[in-house]
Amino acid sequence: MMRRLGVTALGLRNGPHRVTVERDLEVPAADGVTLLADRYAPAGVERAPTVLVRSPYGRRGPFGLMCGQAFASHGFQAVVQSVRGGFGSGGVFEALDEREDGLATIEWLKAQPWFGGTFAMHGPSYLGYVQWAVAAEAGPELKALSMQVTASTFRDAVNVGGTFALESALIWVDLTARMKNSLSGITTGIMSPRRARRATLSGLPIAELDRLATGRQQSFFQDLLVNGPDTPFWDKRDFSPTVSQVTAPVNMTGGWYDIFLPWQMKDYAALRAAGQRPYLTIGPWFHADQHMMRDSVADSITWFRAHLLDDPSELREQAVRLFITGADEWREFPDWPVPGMREERWHLHPEGALSPDSPPASPPDTYR
Repeated sequence: MMRRLGVTALGLRNGPHRVTVERDLEVPAADGVTLLADRYAPAGVERAPTVLVRSPYGRRGPFGLMCGQAFASHGFQAVVQSVRGGFGSGGVFEALDEREDGLATIEWLKAQPWFGGTFAMHGPSYLGYVQWAVAAEAGPELKALSMQVTASTFRDAVNVGGTFALESALIWVDLTARMKNSLSGITTGIMSPRRARRATLSGLPIAELDRLATGRQQSFFQDLLVNGPDTPFWDKRDFSPTVSQVTAPVNMTGGWYDIFLPWQMKDYAALRAAGQRPYLTIGPWFHADQHMMRDSVADSITWFRAHLLDDPSELREQAVRLFITGADEWREFPDWPVPGMREERWHLHPEGALSPDSPPASPPDTYR
């Protein structure tokens, strides 16, 4: 009952099934490290399809409710796993190095007596990236992917336009360094950006900012400082070359203000070029927007019902759904780029204006 109330408090809809939970299932990695997972199952449903979620942010609390309880109440099993080095899983967290552990988890999943023969994967940001890390090699049992505000590579997002994304990198290393309990997701979401901004404005050398923000040096942050986008460091962490090999149906959710949107659109284009027909939704959201998180769970349930339970009745007719900010409305289209769309170059004008006309001579505008 408390879990159902928690789902409601998150703004999600409970399904009809009562849910049972097995905690701390041990999943062996290829090198012998033990990873921990929780399994949510709909009571009375034998060998239901499974939704796999792999997270560095914990498997209990809001993530357990959103990714475990919610899916299981709608008739799916949900396995929510803590990745290496966090929340009881063994080993040391190696950011973006998720292929081997992901494939080992899938092999373990397929061998379980309760496995029903098919599975899907779900999750935003890093939880979406881990899907790309294994999707091309997961086997025919993988029937669907649903990913939000993510991309198959973070190489260029960390080096936007050739410039190191200092604030984003600091926020993320602080967030992952501090998330050690089920409530930490609430506090880090507020405090990590503040600590990152305080560090960036300190005037200290960049190599010392991770220690200032998090309290100690962070190996991933240090790696980012010495490995540019064209270095071998990124090659094993870049899964964009395998996107076109993914055959499982993909549901993508992005935000107009999300840091990963440009590269998410490249993944969409790669799937379309390979003959796939992914679903794409782009809303008026930023990266960690709770409205996006809530809506994406409902969309994922619809997607998984279509591809795991053979019930496409709630799928929309058009594959692309976009929020048009100027009109303040949702519209649906058959594809992206929208058929018939043409590009225009617009220019900044004085006093915050934007126009297709060339800008007039004027004093510079400033902002702080």
